[in-house]
Amino acid sequence: MNLISKQRGLTAISWLAVIAVAILFITLLLRLIPIYLEGYSVYTSMDGLKDDPKVATYPVRSLKKNLLKRLNINSVYSVTGDDIYVTRKAGKTIIEVEYEVRKTVIGNFDFIVRFQKEITVQ
Repeated sequence: MNLISKQRGLTAISWLAVIAVAILFITLLLRLIPIYLEGYSVYTSMDGLKDDPKVATYPVRSLKKNLLKRLNINSVYSVTGDDIYVTRKAGKTIIEVEYEVRKTVIGNFDFIVRFQKEITVQ
């Protein structure tokens, strides 16, 4: 008969399960972190448009082109011209970027992360 006081710790199979779960979470984090860093780069690029005093007077096409250049400088390639929406209302220019990123994790298991960011320039 084994005493409970001698039955401590995890078995080898339990350790393998713990290590497998840890590896899974580390893999998920390593796949998600670059996506969110790219989203932050989109936000900072859009925020940089606020500093340009002539942004409100730019035509829509050149505004999109300007933002895409800023994004390319920051190595953001997930956003295309079709993902950028520019609306002008009551003397304000609203710039909205709405896009999604798909990242394969393991096999046919994908992450789909959607971003929507909006700034208003006067």
